[in-house]
Amino acid sequence: MMQEFLKDKKKVGILIILSIVLISLGLLYVKSGFKELKKNDTESIFVDDSENNGALNENKNSNSKNGNSKNNSAKKDNSEIKNKEVTVSAQDKTIIVEIKGEVKKPDVYTLNENAIVKELIDVAGGLTENAELSNINRAKKLQNHELVYIANKNDINKEGKNTNAGANTNQNQGQGVSNKKVNINSATLEDLKTLNGVGDSKAKSIIEYREQNAGFKSIEDIKNVTGIGEKMFERIKEQIEV
Repeated sequence: MMQEFLKDKKKVGILIILSIVLISLGLLYVKSGFKELKKNDTESIFVDDSENNGALNENKNSNSKNGNSKNNSAKKDNSEIKNKEVTVSAQDKTIIVEIKGEVKKPDVYTLNENAIVKELIDVAGGLTENAELSNINRAKKLQNHELVYIANKNDINKEGKNTNAGANTNQNQGQGVSNKKVNINSATLEDLKTLNGVGDSKAKSIIEYREQNAGFKSIEDIKNVTGIGEKMFERIKEQIEV
């Protein structure tokens, strides 16, 4: 009996010791957990949404600025391309004309396709004091590869021509008349009709031919005009020039 009692007593003792150990471990665990909770109390365990929102807004603004910058750059590039196209187009719409005679700077000039004789005279430095204008239509629109000749009034006087404005209008109306010869590249319809055997029909044909072929390269080219053959050319060749 005594031995069984001692065995039971040992078991009870062991159980008491185990209980004390478990209770101590539990208390230590609870105590350490409480300290962690207290520590977390002083530090926020949540992320501040306002900071995230601020960062997102900054990214959006940055992207927006970059997008606007790219759009502005693209618009600027398109604008420059259009300006270049306009410039090229404007350069294409020009004519080349020559002016001789009584101007200060006789030469070949490039002008706008809608330029008139007065503009060509101005570009050439203006008229000299001996320029004769009675046979010049300064409001006339220029044609590509046209030659304008400004006669000397002293030369015209020597030839016995009246230099008063309005005189001999049928023969000297345009700038195509110089030294009695008709410039077939620039003469008006009335100028061409002063040629021997040339009436309205042939004069119109001459003008149509020079417009379609960028002018006459030589006086012999007039034989290519409908209605003008070798015989007529022989009659008028001393009256014409290019």
